[in-house]
Amino acid sequence: MIQQDMAAALRQDFGKGATHQLRQSGYAPAILYGGKMEPIALAMDAKTLTRDLLKFQGHNAVVSLDIEGDKSKKKHYALIKDIQIDPITDAVLHVDFLAIGLEKEIVMEVPVAYTGTAIGVDLGGILNIMAHTVKIKGLPLDILDEITVDVTSLELGRAGITCGDLAIPDNVTLEEELDRACVAVIAPKAEVEEEIVEEEEGEAEEGAEAAPEAEESAASTEE
Repeated sequence: MIQQDMAAALRQDFGKGATHQLRQSGYAPAILYGGKMEPIALAMDAKTLTRDLLKFQGHNAVVSLDIEGDKSKKKHYALIKDIQIDPITDAVLHVDFLAIGLEKEIVMEVPVAYTGTAIGVDLGGILNIMAHTVKIKGLPLDILDEITVDVTSLELGRAGITCGDLAIPDNVTLEEELDRACVAVIAPKAEVEEEIVEEEEGEAEEGAEAAPEAEESAASTEE
């Protein structure tokens, strides 16, 4: 997993006015919490924070926080739990950090990246992705940044790739049902709808042919 060092300082002033002044000064408020620790209010340089966050956008990362003014003088390790972004300026408004221990296992959603062009797609099929992420359990720094899957061999209408087919290192555990479908090549929607229509028409014709026979049978019974 990606590991990123970040600098922060203890926040001393609180309230709307203080938060507004903090942002006007080029800093973003943040908070570190988790486990049995008391939440720690932080102030972080907004430009540096935005730059660092962009480095691992869409990926999991362990953040190593050096907090100026922290009496414990130790590094705090954390995951980014939530980021609030200004919808107009895209400025970082607030970040929630969840404190973790590097020696304690956690469960995380890991992105699955599909590479290559499937044989079935070249023949007109559609790549149907059913799992964009999977759950992995392990020590924070052992958990994969992403899982890469080569779909080149997938054929149209054949069995796809399941969670049981994923390449997972021995030092982590896949927290998914092994038969959960990840990706497959399926027929285009138009072809599927055409098949359904043909089946319905066939059933209707069978029903129409059966109706006169049923009427004749009913008439014979009445006689």
